[in-house]
Amino acid sequence: MEIAAERLELDARSAETTATTLRVALETLLGSTHPKGDWVAVDTLESLANTAVPPDQTTPAEPRPDLLAAEAGLKRAEADLQMQRALRIPDPTIQWMYEHEPPDQPNTVGLGFSFPLPLWNRNQGGIRSAEVSRAQVRLALAKVKSQIASEIESARLSYQDSANRWRRYREEIRPRSEEVREAVSFAYEKGGAALLDLLTAERNDNEVRLATARAAAETAVAAATFKAALNLPDEGTNVK
Repeated sequence: MEIAAERLELDARSAETTATTLRVALETLLGSTHPKGDWVAVDTLESLANTAVPPDQTTPAEPRPDLLAAEAGLKRAEADLQMQRALRIPDPTIQWMYEHEPPDQPNTVGLGFSFPLPLWNRNQGGIRSAEVSRAQVRLALAKVKSQIASEIESARLSYQDSANRWRRYREEIRPRSEEVREAVSFAYEKGGAALLDLLTAERNDNEVRLATARAAAETAVAAATFKAALNLPDEGTNVK
């Protein structure tokens, strides 16, 4: 029993060190210049896992940044194509010159016109290049839309699986494990169970508790991933 208690104490210290390391990493990500990791999140793991996520939503609530960027790229490509088409007709350059000579010489006046050569080019090379660029951007936009749909569906399935697993642990497995532990503990107090039976029941119950917490953590992560895929606003995490 003492060995088991010492092992659990070591596991608890290791978990606390890991938690502090993650808090420091979060502070660094948020731009803190002196991260210490000494804050405590007000939100519990259960509240994060219970975050409201529309399980049947398949389209983003608002246009995602990656989609907006791809659409902006298409607009730029189309604008460039229009400009290249406008350059099919060469722009003439008109020159006007006046030169004042000394009193004994006549003044000089000049008028000139210039065109880019060859006149029959009609900027076909620039137009073709712009058309190819637009086609590539359209392909990239279609790829982004397909990727968004794939990410949403994958995140939805992952969230549903994690939420169902956590629900089973919370509503079925965890209560049964606690009942078994209490029954064995009562039997041990009355002399009806051996010490080994009690230790086994407590160890199994601890493992179920840990598995329940892990399932809740996986559900919280899956919910956050699903909300990010749907571009839903995040309420944020309160700290103290």
